[in-house]
Amino acid sequence: MRSRCLVFVLIFLLSTACFAQPIGTWQEHLSYQSAIATGTDGSQLVAASPWAVFQYDPQAATFTRFSKINGLSESGIKTIYIDGPLTIIAYTSGQIDLLEDGKTRSVNTLRLSNIPADKKVNAIWKENERCLLATGFGIAVLNIEKAEIGDVYLIANGGVYSKINSIAADADYYYAAGEAGLYRASRSASNLADFRSWTLMSGLPAGAVHKVFIWQNELYVQIGNQLFKEEAGGFISIYEDNWQWQGVDTSSSGILLAQRTNGAARVLLINNAGEVQTSLVHPLIQWPHQTVYFQEQYWVADSLNGLINIDGNFVERLAPNSPAGIGTGGLVAGATGWWMANGNRLSRFQDGNWQLSTTFDAIGPLLETGDGGLWVGSMNSGLGLFRDGNLQVFREELLDESVQEPGMYKVGGLALDAGGQLWISNDEAARGVLVRRPDGTRQSFEIPFFYPSLRVREIVIDELDQKWIASPGNGLFCLNGTNDQWRFYQAGAGNGNLPSNEVLSLARDQFGFIWIGTADGIGIIQCASQVFSGDGCDAILPVVQSDNFAGFLFKGEAVQTIAVDGANRKWIGTKNGVWLISAGGEQTLLRFTTANSPLPDNDIRKIAIDPKTGTVLISTAKGLMSYQSTATEGSRTNTNVLVYPNPVPPGYTGTIAIRGLVSNAVVKITELNGRLIYQGRALGGQFIWNGLDLNGKKVATGVYPVWISNDGRTEQAVTKIVFIQQ
Repeated sequence: MRSRCLVFVLIFLLSTACFAQPIGTWQEHLSYQSAIATGTDGSQLVAASPWAVFQYDPQAATFTRFSKINGLSESGIKTIYIDGPLTIIAYTSGQIDLLEDGKTRSVNTLRLSNIPADKKVNAIWKENERCLLATGFGIAVLNIEKAEIGDVYLIANGGVYSKINSIAADADYYYAAGEAGLYRASRSASNLADFRSWTLMSGLPAGAVHKVFIWQNELYVQIGNQLFKEEAGGFISIYEDNWQWQGVDTSSSGILLAQRTNGAARVLLINNAGEVQTSLVHPLIQWPHQTVYFQEQYWVADSLNGLINIDGNFVERLAPNSPAGIGTGGLVAGATGWWMANGNRLSRFQDGNWQLSTTFDAIGPLLETGDGGLWVGSMNSGLGLFRDGNLQVFREELLDESVQEPGMYKVGGLALDAGGQLWISNDEAARGVLVRRPDGTRQSFEIPFFYPSLRVREIVIDELDQKWIASPGNGLFCLNGTNDQWRFYQAGAGNGNLPSNEVLSLARDQFGFIWIGTADGIGIIQCASQVFSGDGCDAILPVVQSDNFAGFLFKGEAVQTIAVDGANRKWIGTKNGVWLISAGGEQTLLRFTTANSPLPDNDIRKIAIDPKTGTVLISTAKGLMSYQSTATEGSRTNTNVLVYPNPVPPGYTGTIAIRGLVSNAVVKITELNGRLIYQGRALGGQFIWNGLDLNGKKVATGVYPVWISNDGRTEQAVTKIVFIQQ
């Protein structure tokens, strides 16, 4: 029995390795390389990026991640507060999460309130089960036990809305750092919601107070780049410099100042007399926000380098495995892995891990070379070829400089034709399109139309070797390179019939149609072979009947990205989420937003699909997510058929997937005696099954042959699924 269990576990693990992400599930790939806040619960560190939270255990050197995938209600974190096992997470929307022992309770009172002012929580002060929240409109009182906002204090003169930056308290008073100065109220006051219970303290410079805190039973106030201390009923300045102060915190041995100026950064430790005791300077410290002293070591939350541990001369950067940042440029899922451009960095996902690759200025479009390399377009500095860890850069020897910004070499789009030639949209150049041949020679093409901005971006090549080039604000160009023929598509009947001249995205589908995403919906070129003959070929504007789309397809939506999956379905990204639509666009199959999925933001920048696994990569304004879809790219043969899970374990109710099939294969599942259990067609190269027979009943324990063939029955294969029921 034990050997049977071991065999089952081994087969299941091998099957799982082939299908790392189950059908219909999400995985987060948010960046933890930026930290804006940190603290300790006494045994481990807690740090927040702008998009998620992680815990770090220094003893075990392990990370625990928290995001919308596993309990957080939002992304867009403003600040956190740690009190033992409790972490209070405040979001820019006013939403609050109470994270404790891996479980989350959410407080949405502020977010849903009709307060016509800034609801962001700037700082948190806690005492027992009660928290005072410094917000953009005043003070909100949070009851931890009930997970609710119990009261609101509008403490500014007249009870008007006024931003509060920080809150502190001693034995006698509450203190609030506000835009008008430092407020104080007696702890014995009967009604703190009455603005008359609060008074502005004198002795400080006029204007906003940025932070107030108590350290060693003394009151301190930060105003800009100056620190004041209360003495004998007044305030004295104990420290001032010309640096920008990012954060002020306390430790057992002093006050910690996180600072930055002119590209330099440091963390200072000063005593109660304002004397500098320690200065922490290191290349990793670039944009510090908050510092804690824990286990006789310094821990710095840095927005460029994550959580930094400083122990004497030993400095270490700590972050869960993740990409360098949010996607700001190209996104590719292909044979060499997943690639995402993050500003000046490339991030690559391979074998379950993210690696931070080469640095290149303003990375834009990305394209696999087809032989293991990656073309990397820059929006300023030319074209890079990344191979085996090395970056080769092409500038004036290949590209023409920008007319708008001389000395800049801009790549707006990249595409490979069937002959291995690289086609480049040379953005803002006088000759906007060029081709680089495999032997390194080049030819450039002048676009023979007036397009004022000289903008050329995404480029797609159709089956006739025609090049389609997006020109945001102008329309769409089509080039027949053989005859040097051009066609200019713009909005309006007779001009090309685009929905808008603001062309944002392009895709070629399996029918050979060109899908054009604009600022006002989608147009489709369905007659590419007639572009340069007869009456030409205008775009059609599909009309759909749907609750979401009444009329033209995506009318009123900015279609920022389009991707085609193995079943020829279209994944559409807009500023309002993600849609999956049928091959012809007549039906909406799925829609994902922040409200019904773990997406961190509805602003969808790029979508890419891994052809082998069917994983859909969705790059948003706040980070990358992946969704395991049902369709993969079809194979030419059925020689690498994989089934997941296999064996099907007891109690499993998820989707069973059969991958590696010829496109749109016919699949039949039978009993050993040949009786049909289920049949259907693959979505591209993948067939999915819910484990129920034709009568809707769960199949019994046993071995079930799977018969696979294409329509002509020239490609046939047989595999098996094993069910183990309790």
